[in-house]
Amino acid sequence: MASTGSASVDQITEATEPDVSTSSTSQATASTEGEETTPLPSVDLYDVSDLVKQVRGGVVSVTQEQVRLDLFGNPEEVPAGAGTGIVIDDEGLVLTNFHVIRGAARVIVIGEDGRQRDADVVQEASARDLALLRLEDAAGLEALPFGTLDSLEVGDPVVAIGNALALDSTDPTVSAGIVSAKGRTIRTELGTMQDLIQTDAAINPGNSGGPLLNAAGEVVGVNTAIAGGAQSIGFAISVDTAARFVERYRLGVGEPFLGVQMIDNSPGAADRFDLSVDSGALVIEVARVSPADVAGLEPWDVIVRIGDTDVADSREAVAAILDTLPGDVVEVEIVRGQDRLVIEVAIGERPRGT
Repeated sequence: MASTGSASVDQITEATEPDVSTSSTSQATASTEGEETTPLPSVDLYDVSDLVKQVRGGVVSVTQEQVRLDLFGNPEEVPAGAGTGIVIDDEGLVLTNFHVIRGAARVIVIGEDGRQRDADVVQEASARDLALLRLEDAAGLEALPFGTLDSLEVGDPVVAIGNALALDSTDPTVSAGIVSAKGRTIRTELGTMQDLIQTDAAINPGNSGGPLLNAAGEVVGVNTAIAGGAQSIGFAISVDTAARFVERYRLGVGEPFLGVQMIDNSPGAADRFDLSVDSGALVIEVARVSPADVAGLEPWDVIVRIGDTDVADSREAVAAILDTLPGDVVEVEIVRGQDRLVIEVAIGERPRGT
C-alpha cells in the first residue's frame, strides 16, 4: 500500500446541503440531406458541479516544512510535502492525515483565497493516521458536516477532492466514483489500518487528508492511501473513526495506549507455547513502564477479552483498545500457558509521535 502524500491537509467548509442532480443529454446522429435524424438514447450523468461549489470553502491544501542542515551545517526550513485538509468547525480546526504533518517544523494551510495560514498540530493519532490542526485565522473558511458510515452503502456515489500531485494549492482536483467496499483492512508504513472505505474515485499523492464526500456534500471519509500496482483502488478512513478522534480532542484526552505488540494466535503458536486456546491476540512484546507492563502482562500471553469485548485476533484487540479512553480501567482476560487470568489495566495515553 502507498500513502497518498507525504504531507497534506484540506479543510472542508460548508454545512449546507448541496443540490446534486443528474443531467440528461441527447445527441442526434449525423444524416445526409433528406434523411431524418435518429436521437441516441439519453445518458444520465452524475453532475457534481453544485456539490463542488458548496464544499469548496472547506477544502484546503496543506504543506509542511522540515528543518534540515544546508551545505554549511546551518539549519534551514525546506518544503517536505503537500496534501489536503478538511475544515471541521468555524474556529479553525482542520482534520488531515498524520503522515501529512509527520516530522513537520512548520505546517502551512492554503484555502481557495490563496492566503497562507500557519497551523499548529494540536492532536495526533499515528495508529489511525489522523491529525488535527488549529488555525488562528479561520476567516473565509467554512466547516463541512459529517455524515455517518451506517448511511453509506456499497455502490453509493462519492466524490474525492484534494491537492492531487500538488498541482494547484488554490484549485483542488475533483474526482467521482462509488463506494467499492466497506470495512477494509490494509497494511501501511504506519501499521495496520482497519474499517476503511474502498473507493474507485481517483486518489493520488497529495489527496491525503482530503474529504471523501457523499451526494449530500457530507464528509464520509478521509482519503489516506492507494493500492500500489493496482488501478482505481483507494482507501479512506471512515467518518465514524474520524469523529471519535475529534471527540477525544474536544474531551481533552489523547489516544488510548496499552503498550503491547500483538499478532494473531494460531494452532501452531498454541502448540509451541503450550496454550489452551488457538485464537485471540498473542502478545509478543510489552513496552517498559507501559500500562500493560504495570498491570503485569507478559510476552506470550494471549488476550481473549478486553472489557466486555471478546477478542478472536489482534485486529479485534486493537479495535477494543481504541474504543476506550485514557484513564479507563478495563478488565483484560488472558491465557498464560494453561491458565486463565483476569487483569485490571488502567489505559494510558499514547505518547505523542508514536
